Amino acid sequence: MTTSPATPGPLQAGIAAMRRFYRPFLLIQAAAVLAVLAYDRNDGMRSFCAVLARMKTAGGTLFAGFSASIAGAVLPEIAKLVGDTRRYRLKGRGRELLFNLVFFAFNGVVVDFLYRGEARLFGLATTAGTVAKKVAFDQFVFTPLWLPLIIALFLWRQQRFLPAATWAALRIPGFYRTRVVPLLLPAWCFWIPMVCLIYALPVPLQFVLFVLALGAWSLIMVFIASASAMSEPLDGSDRRFARSSADE
Repeated sequence: MTTSPATPGPLQAGIAAMRRFYRPFLLIQAAAVLAVLAYDRNDGMRSFCAVLARMKTAGGTLFAGFSASIAGAVLPEIAKLVGDTRRYRLKGRGRELLFNLVFFAFNGVVVDFLYRGEARLFGLATTAGTVAKKVAFDQFVFTPLWLPLIIALFLWRQQRFLPAATWAALRIPGFYRTRVVPLLLPAWCFWIPMVCLIYALPVPLQFVLFVLALGAWSLIMVFIASASAMSEPLDGSDRRFARSSADE
C-alpha cells in the first residue's frame, strides 16, 4: 500500500514560495533602494523623476491604468517570449491576455486611489512616522482585503470565465487559509520593503516606483499563485482542466 505525499499547509506553501523567490525579491528591492538614493543625491535623477511626476499628474487615472497594464501584463509576456521563444505562443490566449490587460489597468487605478487617499488621510510628509502609518494601512488593512478579490478574479479566468465553476472553487473550505495565505506571506516579504521606499518619495513619484516594482512582481505573483492553486487536492474534472491548462 502506497501513501500519497502530504499536501503542504498554507504556511509551508508560503515559506516555500519565499525560499524559491527570495533572490529576485532582494535584487528588485536593492535596485529600488539605489533608485531612491539616486533621487535623493543626484540632480539628474531628480530632473528625470520630475518629468515622470509631471506625466503622472497630467495623465491622472488614465496614466495609472495604462502604465500598470503595460508593467503587469505586457512586460511579463515580453519576458516569456525572450526566455523561451520556442514554447511561447499567442494563439488561443486572446481572452487571457485581454483579461490581464484589463485586470492590471484596474489594479493600477485602485492603487493610485489608495496612494492619493492615504495622502489625504495621513498627510504628504515623508517622515518616518507618516511612512510607517501608510505602510501599516497598505499592507495590513488594504492588502489582506484586496488580495482575495485578486485571487477570485484569477480563479474566474482559470475556470474559463464560467460563473458556476468559479463559485464552486471559491466555496472550498478554508478558502482564505488555503488560497490567500500562501500568497500573502511572500507578498508581505516583497511589498513591505518596497512600500517603505515608495512612501519615502513625494506623492507624484510614489505611483511611478510602484509601476516599476509591479513589472517585476507580476510575473512572480503568477508563478506563486499557480503553485498555490496546484497544491490543492483535485477531483477528476479538476485534473482534466489542470492538464488542459498546462498544455496551453
